Amino acid sequence: MSAAPRTALIVHADAPQLPFIATALRTRFTALARNGWSVVLVPDELDPGALAAAADPDAMAVLITSDGESRSLRIYPPVNSLNDRESWSAQFARIADDSTLRWEPAESATDLALEALRGQARPAQPATEAPETHGVAESHSAPDTDSATGTDDAASSPAVGTAEARMLTAVEYIASLTELDAAATARLENYARTPSSGLLLESVLQLLGLPTVAAKLVESQRELHDVDGVSDFEPRPLGLSMLDAASVEPSGGDVLSRIQRAYVRRPGLLLAIGGAEIALGAGLAGLAARGGRRAAVLGSASAALFTDAALQAALWASVRARKNR
Repeated sequence: MSAAPRTALIVHADAPQLPFIATALRTRFTALARNGWSVVLVPDELDPGALAAAADPDAMAVLITSDGESRSLRIYPPVNSLNDRESWSAQFARIADDSTLRWEPAESATDLALEALRGQARPAQPATEAPETHGVAESHSAPDTDSATGTDDAASSPAVGTAEARMLTAVEYIASLTELDAAATARLENYARTPSSGLLLESVLQLLGLPTVAAKLVESQRELHDVDGVSDFEPRPLGLSMLDAASVEPSGGDVLSRIQRAYVRRPGLLLAIGGAEIALGAGLAGLAARGGRRAAVLGSASAALFTDAALQAALWASVRARKNR
């Protein structure tokens, strides 16, 4: 018996962008960031296409789903590559089949093929009484050719042929969008032909250079509380969203990301910086109180330092609150 399906969308957005996406979509979700990409566990009430459109408009998004037996992987093209005269939702819907790879359980695939064959089977002949020779019934029954050749015929049935063509179209579309070379495209096609298993989604994501932890989550191979960096994001006023954005640990490698990662991991740095700013601000305020031509400049600088120290304290509180959730 299959479990309830679990769905994740991989978007090109780092953790500091997620509070703004949650606010824009007015939806709460759980996510984690890896190497500049975010894995969002898609709640039932959220359209994955809307989430894909709300992230980086110049990057694709990848939707994966698994119930433990059936699996799928769908690519959403960059919003900026779509026709701006038509809604993104309509264009996403039109290319859904061409951009999706599906894996059904082996028994389901066989049943579908045999069901297609039943429609082509010859009508059954009425049973006839076998002649008797010297009181012994002679058996002249013919072999059950439909049953004997059912598996071979299934492979060439129209239903399977259509599925094959759809699979090849999806492979070509995904390979083109992700700029796979010939060798990688052949690997993708091989994965697409592989029977459904718990390692398929992870293999495809690895081929596409995307976080494989997404596959582990939808396959329930990893529990959320066992994965580092998992956070909840919810719609909040803009000011609080900005605090949330500054209090999560980014996964990128640029200078600003490294700075933010440092104080998120060691929030005491914020208090140290804020304390230094208060001390310096107090000194400048004392100098400004003496008057002189630079009094106004010193007073403004002192006020700026006190304001920034207050922001550092608020940020420290936000980081601590997120860590304690």
